[in-house]
Amino acid sequence: MGLFSKGIKLPKKRLGTATFDLIETVLPKRAVLPLKQYIGEPAQPTVKAGDKVKTGQLIANGDRDNALPLYATISGKVVAITEHLDHKGTTVPAIIIEADGTDTWIKSPTEEENLSSLAPLEILERIHKAGLITKGLLPVPLVRDLVPVDQPKTHLYLTGTRVVKKIDTLLITALDPEPSLRANRYLASIHNEELSYGITALKLITGAERTLFVVDKNSPPCPQLHDMVAADEEETTGITSIDGRRFPVGLSVPLLKATLGREVPIPYGHPRDVGVAIYDIDTVVSIGTSVHRKIPQVDSLITVGGGALSKEGIARIRIGTPIGELIESLGGFRENPAKIILGGPMMGMAQYDLAIPITKDIPGLFALRRDEIQLTEGYRECINCGLCVKVCPVNLVPGMLSMYCARDRFEMAEQQGLFSCIECGCCDYVCPARRPLVHFFRHAKNQLLEG
Repeated sequence: MGLFSKGIKLPKKRLGTATFDLIETVLPKRAVLPLKQYIGEPAQPTVKAGDKVKTGQLIANGDRDNALPLYATISGKVVAITEHLDHKGTTVPAIIIEADGTDTWIKSPTEEENLSSLAPLEILERIHKAGLITKGLLPVPLVRDLVPVDQPKTHLYLTGTRVVKKIDTLLITALDPEPSLRANRYLASIHNEELSYGITALKLITGAERTLFVVDKNSPPCPQLHDMVAADEEETTGITSIDGRRFPVGLSVPLLKATLGREVPIPYGHPRDVGVAIYDIDTVVSIGTSVHRKIPQVDSLITVGGGALSKEGIARIRIGTPIGELIESLGGFRENPAKIILGGPMMGMAQYDLAIPITKDIPGLFALRRDEIQLTEGYRECINCGLCVKVCPVNLVPGMLSMYCARDRFEMAEQQGLFSCIECGCCDYVCPARRPLVHFFRHAKNQLLEG
C-alpha cells in the first residue's frame, strides 16, 4: 500500500453493517428492462406489446460492437415498450414485462468442457451474446474491452510515436469499488467452478502469461484462490492482499498503482496501456458462465444495506427489478429512510422514485438513516484548505474545479482535468465547507458531453 498514499481510510462505522450472508429474494412481479444499460447504442426490440416471453429469451437485438442483445429476465407478458426513467434520471426506451409467476426458461443451458479448444473470436462472440458489460464509471459492452493482444483498444502517443503495449498481467480483483459493497469479496470467499472457466477464457483472449489475484486483508479467507495458486505448476499465478478500507483502492487506476506500481495515463488511458487486463471476480464469473454454459445474464449479485432496511447482505436479483419490489422482498423498511442510493454510499446516486429498475451496472442498494448521511445544503464557498487536493487519487485540484463548474465555466474545468475525475467522492468526504463537489463534476461532464 506504500505505492498508493492518496484517498481516505474509512472508519468501520462508515462501512455499514451489511454482512456476507446471501439473502433469498422472490421474483419480481414486473421487470423494467432498458434497451441500453451501457455506453453505446440501444438494442432493437424483437418483441411487441402483448407477446408472451420466457426467461432467457431474446427480446432485443444488439448485433453491433457498441450494442448488446437484451433478454427477458422473467417469464410473462410484454405489456409495453415505452420510455422509462433510469437510475441516472435519464429517460430511456425500455421493455416492460409482467411476470406470470412460473419463471419458465427458454431452454436448458449446455456446457462446453474444453474451453482451450475455442478460438478467441468464438469466446468473444459468446460473451457478446450473453450481454455482458464492464463494471465501473463508464460501463461499455465487455467485448469492446476484450480484444486480441494484436489489436489493442487504446494507444499512447509520445512525441508523435505510437506506443502499443501488450498484455503481460491478468489482474483479478476481489475488492469492490467501495468498502461498503460486498459482492466481489463474497464471491472470493466461496467456491465457484465458473471462476476457473472465466480465467481460462480471459487468458486465451488477452494472451497474459501472469495472473495476479488481489484480495482484501480485512475480508474472509479465499480458499479457492489459494488453491489455484498452489495448483499452478508453472508458478505464473499469484495472490496479494491490500487494505480494502483505503478508499478508492478498489477502482482500477489506484489499484494498479497499489499492486503493480503502474500508472494509467488519464483522462483517456486504459489499463491495457500499461500492459494489464483488470477485471473483478463478479465479471470473471459472468464470463465463465457465458462461455461454459452459454446462457445470457439475467440476474445480478448486489449488496443491500443501510440502517433503514430490514435486511442487509448480498442479494441475487433479476435484472430489471424495480427498487420498490426489491425493498418489499427484503421485508420493507425498518424506518423511513433519509436517502435511497443505487450504487455505494460514496459513489452512488440518490433515487427519488421506487419504480426505477436495477440494471446490470448497479452494484448495490442502500437505504440510509438520517444519521448515516451528510447533507450539503447551505454549503459555503471554497476556503482553500487543500484537503481535497491531499486526498484526490488522480492529483486534481477539486476545489478549483468546483468553482469553475458552479459558475458554468465548463470548458475551463475541462482544461483543468475535469474528465480525469473518477468521481470517487473523497473530496466530498473531507470538504469542511460541505461543497457537493462530485455533483458539480457530474453536472459539468453531462453538459459538455451533451453540448
